[in-house]
Amino acid sequence: MSSSPTSKILRSTDGTTIFAEATGDPGNLHLVLLSGLALSGCVFDGMCADQRLLESLYIVRYDLRGHGRSGQPNTPEAYTSKLFADDFKTVMDVFGLNKPVLAGWSMGATVATDVVTHLPPGTISGIIYLAGVPGTGVAPEMVAPALLELFPAFLSDQSVIAYQIATAVVTDRLFAHPETVPYAVKAFYLGQRLTPAIMGFSLSRAMDMDSLWKAGQDGLPLLVIEGTEDGHRGGSAKNVDEVMRPHFKNYENVWLEGRGHALHYESPDEIVELLITFTKKVGGKRNSSGIEPSLGINLWKS
Repeated sequence: MSSSPTSKILRSTDGTTIFAEATGDPGNLHLVLLSGLALSGCVFDGMCADQRLLESLYIVRYDLRGHGRSGQPNTPEAYTSKLFADDFKTVMDVFGLNKPVLAGWSMGATVATDVVTHLPPGTISGIIYLAGVPGTGVAPEMVAPALLELFPAFLSDQSVIAYQIATAVVTDRLFAHPETVPYAVKAFYLGQRLTPAIMGFSLSRAMDMDSLWKAGQDGLPLLVIEGTEDGHRGGSAKNVDEVMRPHFKNYENVWLEGRGHALHYESPDEIVELLITFTKKVGGKRNSSGIEPSLGINLWKS
């Protein structure tokens, strides 16, 4: 088993470079872990060094196109749903992944919809949403109104000051109690922002939600993990459970009491256990009829 990360620069179907990093033993069950909007796989560095994960799973993280260490094409045509799915397939092929679970934090979860829309059924064996958003089209109804008001500043390059204020507020709202979070941690999250133009391209890509709903009705397992103090939700915004539960037959939901949006930072032990438990239950397993098995996971509210 290798405890040192293996990093690679891949090239997707349109030539965009994708930075990917693997940890753990390739002989374990496979999981792809994706970070949220404007961030990179670096946010999971601490969690992915956890010995329990290294012993149980093979985790591949990659920076979404336009984000972090991946290529940053500057045209809307480079941010289609099909290309996000192609990136996922490229990562699977290069790292030899077999029916991985896709775990997405926040907007990183939207890639699951790209995958089930454009890649064959059975490409992934399950989905985990870490305070995840299923698609760009439904994102506005899932964002707290106070946060939604900041998006014009995010997507405009007309005012540096307005952009900086917006990013600072969004960063604070990642945490249930931002006043207790070290400055260095906030600076780390704040410093990974991408350009307003690329953020707009990523948020506006057209996505086929019906493909995700069909996958859910066909039995694709989904685990939704949410924090009760998530500052990116609240007010009139819908929580993830409200949006996803009606569409997935194999469905579980876990609420983490007193936690915010950055669940991997605030509850790393709980998230590690949930990633392992879910992936072991569904990873690469099908019965003889080809129907995904019932989850049967004894999950907890903590």
